[in-house]
Amino acid sequence: MEKKRNIVEWAMHYRQIVILITAILVAFGIYGLVKMNKNEFPNFTVRQGIVIAAYPGVTSDEIEEQVTKPLEDYIFSYKEVKKDKTVSYSRNNMAIVQVELNDDLKDKDEFWSKFKHGIQQFKSELPSGVYAILVNDDFGDTSSLLLTMESDDKTYWELNDYMKSLKDSLRQIESVGRLTVSGMQKEQISVIFDNAKLSQYGINDVHILQVLQSKGVITTAGIQKTDDYDIPIIVDRSINQVKNIEDVIVYNDPSGNNVRLKDVAKVKREYPEPAEMITNNGHKCLLLSVEIKPGRNITDMGNAVKAKIDAFEKTIPKDVTIFTITDQSKVVSDSVVDFLKELLIAIAAVIGVVMLLLPMRVALVAASTIPISIFISLGLFFAFGIELNTVTLAALIVTLGMIVDNSIVIIDNYMELLSQGESRWHASIKSATHFFKSILSATLAISVTFFPFLLTMKGMMHDFLLTFPWSITIVLMVSLLVAELIVPFLQFHFIRKPIDSELPQKENKRFSFLDVLQKYSDQLVNFCFRHPYGTVATGVISVMLGVLLFNCIPQRDMPYADRNQFAVEIFLPTGTSLPKTGKVADSLANILKKDKNTVSVAVFKGCSSPRFQTTYAPQIGGTNFAQLIVNTSGPKATTKMIADYRDKYADYFPSAYVKFKQLDYGAEANTIEIRLSGSNWRLLKRNADSLTQRLRLMPELILVRNDVYEPQLLDRIHLKEDEASRMGVENSMLENIMALRYNSDGYQVGSVWNGDHEIPVRIKSNKGDRSTVQDILDEMVPANGGQTWIPLRQVANVKTDLTDGQISHRNGIRTVTVMANVKTSLNGLAMTKTVQDRLENFKPSDGVNLTYGGELAEANETAPQIITALAIAVIIIFFILLWHFKRVSTAILLLASLSLCLFGTVVGMLVMGLDFGTTCYLGVISLMGILVRNAIIMYDFAEELRTTEGITAHEAIQESAKRRMRPIFLTSAAASVGVLPMVISGSGLWVGMGIVILFGTLITMFFILSILPVAYWLLMSGSTNKRNKNLALENQ
Repeated sequence: MEKKRNIVEWAMHYRQIVILITAILVAFGIYGLVKMNKNEFPNFTVRQGIVIAAYPGVTSDEIEEQVTKPLEDYIFSYKEVKKDKTVSYSRNNMAIVQVELNDDLKDKDEFWSKFKHGIQQFKSELPSGVYAILVNDDFGDTSSLLLTMESDDKTYWELNDYMKSLKDSLRQIESVGRLTVSGMQKEQISVIFDNAKLSQYGINDVHILQVLQSKGVITTAGIQKTDDYDIPIIVDRSINQVKNIEDVIVYNDPSGNNVRLKDVAKVKREYPEPAEMITNNGHKCLLLSVEIKPGRNITDMGNAVKAKIDAFEKTIPKDVTIFTITDQSKVVSDSVVDFLKELLIAIAAVIGVVMLLLPMRVALVAASTIPISIFISLGLFFAFGIELNTVTLAALIVTLGMIVDNSIVIIDNYMELLSQGESRWHASIKSATHFFKSILSATLAISVTFFPFLLTMKGMMHDFLLTFPWSITIVLMVSLLVAELIVPFLQFHFIRKPIDSELPQKENKRFSFLDVLQKYSDQLVNFCFRHPYGTVATGVISVMLGVLLFNCIPQRDMPYADRNQFAVEIFLPTGTSLPKTGKVADSLANILKKDKNTVSVAVFKGCSSPRFQTTYAPQIGGTNFAQLIVNTSGPKATTKMIADYRDKYADYFPSAYVKFKQLDYGAEANTIEIRLSGSNWRLLKRNADSLTQRLRLMPELILVRNDVYEPQLLDRIHLKEDEASRMGVENSMLENIMALRYNSDGYQVGSVWNGDHEIPVRIKSNKGDRSTVQDILDEMVPANGGQTWIPLRQVANVKTDLTDGQISHRNGIRTVTVMANVKTSLNGLAMTKTVQDRLENFKPSDGVNLTYGGELAEANETAPQIITALAIAVIIIFFILLWHFKRVSTAILLLASLSLCLFGTVVGMLVMGLDFGTTCYLGVISLMGILVRNAIIMYDFAEELRTTEGITAHEAIQESAKRRMRPIFLTSAAASVGVLPMVISGSGLWVGMGIVILFGTLITMFFILSILPVAYWLLMSGSTNKRNKNLALENQ
């Protein structure tokens, strides 16, 4: 009967099949690398939306009571809404609610569809004056490209024609999604009536309005019936040409004379005063936002768009140019290419270290497993739909040292068996079989421990880390299979003699770094075993020192992004006109354009750009707001410009707050936020003003402000009840008259067509653009049903009043937020703690509750999630160790030894001067896995020596520490060198993790070879006799 082969023996016996399958998988991996989707980061689900309710002619406090509160109650009736992060703003004429959805919500589109349907029914419960509720659920959609079409000579209509042609061209690209144009300034024909001339002819603006409306509407006059068709009969509008408008007859006097529109009004074609405007490098432009369809390859789409634009530019005049403001496809392409370069450098570095430290043939066998494992893993990524982004590439780089680790352990044991006289065939099988359980346990200890982050992390951070554990697991499991199934044949074929037989005799032996290292390592081990308690005490002190120093490291959840652009947000007092806001924005833009690092400056006045980075949320626009997108010559130039301008220009312009925003990977938040909540709005404002003044005295802070907008001026018309009633003047009639006459845009009465361009015709007063309170008092208003006209002052008083510019709620409760940013050189979380200390004696009034938001709230939200994930990871490691060793004491010892990772981590972060963030914790998890992996290999060998050679625990672990030094050093060196390119590149996101692994692995390696063997000896002291008694008992 044929002996049943284990998997290693089967692979050796049918090696041709294994090699063929390996070659196919490697080829599939190369194909997958070319074809797989590439992105900068995993896809985030932005669980945010905006609800806006428009209610003209109503003050902010009335909006709060009549609109905002009912709207909040309705929104909070949905269980998917995250109440504590849902914020509302009540302003004059409108209510704005920023809705945050729960972190565990998977299908946001389904929710918004349900919400939109329900809110239209809810609108009937609001006052009848609320004429629109807008739900913007694409608030989180990110533009792949932002393009401008610029020209100083062409009109907006001409630019729009070219833009339509460009959109038609881009729609032919299958992967292109939504195309949105912004910045269009539409012409209108303004009919500006003159009140004096109207009075002269005894007519009024309401009459003109009615005449123009009747002339400017298409009507169906009937239907012509034939045997074959029903043909509508259309009466053309009288107003169908611009030149016709002036000649419209608006009145016939008693003498039969015709009064034409030009006799009582000025008719002109103009651009009305804009509510928003976009320029790029000072040039008039239109902005095109290009979005990608879900699941498409953004780099392919970007290349296709660029090809279409290149072809399109040949068809437009030279005075029309197309400029790319942001290009996410280029960011992704550059990011992936840079990371691939780092990966290739890391592979070369690891192979180089292995080949420097091991004989050529041994090194070649070990190094060959790296490209094999990487390409097979990439093929599996492609098969499972895992895209190539910086997260998955970081997983590949982190695991490089671990990939070669399995092979080194097996090869080291193979050469040892050869030196003991084993045949190459049996030595190959035995080396792989013997260490299978150890390698499996070590691999599980590293890969499985990343998954708790998926259980504890929420929201965008969960989305960000989703593929990391799976990528780590796939790579490590592939490397395990390669080590167990492919390495045995490779070492059998290429390594025919043990190392010692390949070298000259001892007296002529060449210099070997590993031999020198072995010598000093043996001396270190012997020294530690001579001073066991001092050695353990050193370990304890290192842990305590690590804990103390850890508190000195600045904390920041997510770092700044490496970008060749940054944003600037400009806020002026509520009610500031757009021209005044524009002057500040243009002045700052001109200052920035003079910097040699600046490539372009796009200015958004009265509005914000579409979302061009997932974590950078666009602001709600207004005439008092402007935004700049500054493109620089590179990431280093961005950092330099932020440092040069941020603090200097924060309060440079009078009454303006200028916020320089370096793009980062965290949730949008002010650095420091202090929230005051309660029911008494006046009390909240008084406390907020006091707190704001105290913070402004702190020199470390900039942009100290609160979200109680400056009081809004308004002209309040109060009817004299008796006179108004006697003259038949009512509020509703008066509102319509004022809306008609005091509206700079005017009131639309019709439209004319110029080709396919619709030009609205609007009627307005000559006081619609500029007026005084006296003008309002002198207005003639209809009385007695329109039979007579009287001045407004006869029936009403007009008083200029102040009202709250904005009333804000958080979680439905009135809340004032005091905000501040810190100077460039300071850490936000550290400064928040300083602020807390300095405000310790600040006692808010009774009924006012004080809480902290900003970066501190974000950190307090994520810290428990990370700590919980680490705790679960430690528990998982414990049970893996318990399963492996089947001894609680050994599992607890190794569990306690995980704390040895802390010292190396802290030293690395302090030496490099970096903040400790979320990705650093991933590095700590990797470090814990590497420590456990090496400890398992060492302890397993000690247990084997005790069983096979019957020696004491002291002798066994001391010998194991010496014999396993080489594989432990090689794997530690490979892991450290593997992340070195990540560290050198200075990637803001991943450099912290690289530093943790680099310094932590090298420092922890010495602890593994010195402290862990001694701890094992002290724990197992006297266990040999106990073991012998147990064996004797079992044999009875």
